[in-house]
Amino acid sequence: MGHTVRLRGAFWPQDHWGRVTNAAIAREQIAQPALEAGDEAADAALDRFGEHLHSVYLSGPAARGRPGGLAVFILLRLGATHHERQGSDSWEPALAAQLRRRHPRVGRVAIAVFSWKDVFTTDGAFSPARFRLAVNSVCIAGRNMTRMLAPQKLDSAVMNGDILGFRPRMLNAAGRLAAARSPERVRAAAMDAGHAVLAAGFALVTEREQIYTEDADLRRDLFTLNYPNRTRDMGMAYAMATRPSPDAMKALVFIDHACRWMTPMTDAWLNANNPQRADRLKA
Repeated sequence: MGHTVRLRGAFWPQDHWGRVTNAAIAREQIAQPALEAGDEAADAALDRFGEHLHSVYLSGPAARGRPGGLAVFILLRLGATHHERQGSDSWEPALAAQLRRRHPRVGRVAIAVFSWKDVFTTDGAFSPARFRLAVNSVCIAGRNMTRMLAPQKLDSAVMNGDILGFRPRMLNAAGRLAAARSPERVRAAAMDAGHAVLAAGFALVTEREQIYTEDADLRRDLFTLNYPNRTRDMGMAYAMATRPSPDAMKALVFIDHACRWMTPMTDAWLNANNPQRADRLKA
């Protein structure tokens, strides 16, 4: 009987100057279940946005030919703004839930809609949308804009989102756990909480390390290399992100504990790098 070996993570490719480049593989190399889910998302986006749709991109682990889920990024044309036109924030999570049901082999699914100004900012501020498209995306519908996106440097502007968003993400997960009525929803919220801890922890050390990854095991390892006294705590976050508990109370205890030790670290970083708690820093 063979043994199951967990696939190790990988560091993103970087150019001669250390900037992060696009890690995505070619469209024709993507696993068929992930590509089918992406194509279905693109069809749904076309139905919803029509002529306002510019292009659709596949991201997440699936864009690199790895298990662990996918993300779909939807870019609208210049002048089109998703929430102003639609008046609702519920379409993305509803579509993600539909794709998870229809394509269970894919795993986690996330949907994000970007306006043109989200990506091509005019105020000199860092664009999380541009970073996401530039480091791990492959166009699956529309005109491919990734060639217009330069390799991304690793600095405090890049890390700000995961650090500033740590507490809101944990509170959101706790709220979902309190309202969850099924083991599937409990596991989904618990998994998001685990990933929030891993993301914030890795963000705290990324600028120092000057390497980038979105793989959970390497995020855990790079953080604990810098903070060995938190090895057990980050191990708990990794377990929650990869093997989430169906027990809501256990997940809530994890969230409470993680907030107690991680929040002082994220607050210290914000006090030093973003005392105004701005959503975006200058690029």
